[in-house]
Amino acid sequence: MNIQKIIYAFDPLCGWCFGFHQIITRLKDEFEGVLDFEIKSGGLIIGNRICKISEKAKYLKKSMPDVERITGVKFGEKFIQLLDEGNYISNSIPPSIAFNVFKSFRTDLAFKIAHAIQRTHYIDGMDLNNIRPYFKVAEQFGVNKFGFMERFEDPMYARFTQEEFDLVKGWGAEHYPAILLEKNKEVEMVSEGFVSYETLKEDFNDIVKGN
Repeated sequence: MNIQKIIYAFDPLCGWCFGFHQIITRLKDEFEGVLDFEIKSGGLIIGNRICKISEKAKYLKKSMPDVERITGVKFGEKFIQLLDEGNYISNSIPPSIAFNVFKSFRTDLAFKIAHAIQRTHYIDGMDLNNIRPYFKVAEQFGVNKFGFMERFEDPMYARFTQEEFDLVKGWGAEHYPAILLEKNKEVEMVSEGFVSYETLKEDFNDIVKGN
């Protein structure tokens, strides 16, 4: 019998995804062997959405307390400083390429790597358009930084990342985090946007039972 697959669509620059990590990883552990899990980048801030973070500051400052209160994560002072300075260019493409490069080395650690990239931004306040912040992530997961650099600069990974964006959007995901179910070679939406552990666990139990 084929095991059904849960696909978690996230974005490195999605604050709610940053808070959602502990929920999806907890469920991944609980349903191990019953459901397969995969993580993909959705491309939240691309094209004409790419802009200075100052343009999103009002929304971010309004939503950050909710993310912290509901999920328990804390945004770092260095990220808040980055937000206040306002010059950082919000662009999902470089961190998503970096994520796919890391996956090419350590697919088994993809969920942990995704969160590590987000911590680099949301806690350490690092510029994810620059390659250097990823060296810390590479070291953390035993990836050779020179091997990472070579693949990061390879146009193949940029093309692959764009194809992944297109695939996720083709499945109907527009808001992140998004949870999708792949069953019998078809993909359907389970949830879009932040949902609680309890709600998603009930959804996963229904999937396993075939409801």
